[in-house]
Amino acid sequence: MDYINEDFNVLRLEDSIAEVKETFKDLPFTHFPIIDDGKLIGMLAQADIIHLTKNESLLSEMQYFFRFYKTDIPDSCIDLIRLFAQHDTDILPITDKNNVYLGYFELDEILRLFYKSPFFKQNSTTLLIEKDSENYSMSEIVQIVESNNITLLGLYISNITNNHTQVTLRLDTEDVNEVIQSFRRYNYKVLTHNKNDLLIEQFKSRADYLHKYLNI
Repeated sequence: MDYINEDFNVLRLEDSIAEVKETFKDLPFTHFPIIDDGKLIGMLAQADIIHLTKNESLLSEMQYFFRFYKTDIPDSCIDLIRLFAQHDTDILPITDKNNVYLGYFELDEILRLFYKSPFFKQNSTTLLIEKDSENYSMSEIVQIVESNNITLLGLYISNITNNHTQVTLRLDTEDVNEVIQSFRRYNYKVLTHNKNDLLIEQFKSRADYLHKYLNI
């Protein structure tokens, strides 16, 4: 994968706290990998080290601060983004099967890579829909979209609240009024406000008419 980085020195057990603080000061990352004999032994968070006063102490004395997480070379950006969020970090260390340190992934670069995917194609639209969890169906959602001659770029379950499931769709069109009405006919609630939603415009027109009528 072309996004493996090796452009900074890793932390080592013999580094002093003062040296570690300088590393965090020079490079704007939340965590750094700690390497011993070429292998990953943990990750250190800036928040855990920045307030320590014993600057002459060695990192080897602070191993209770170490957190351990890593990745191999994944097939999907989604898996990486999940790991970044799970560990609240902007650095993911990469190792081989023997835990030998190979480099790291940086969150900003993975997000940029994900943004370049067809899911974020220009002139497309995001819709957020909701239905009770017992009656919604992914196959039904796909069928509704494709029956309107629209290409579905992607979808995922974005939230589950009480007995309802919310699904986020990315559609290869900006003209989504017909598919919005189709979802409503199948008892899906459309949570995304769309300026071209004819039903909303009809409600506005009726409200304006009623307001004028009441003021006659």
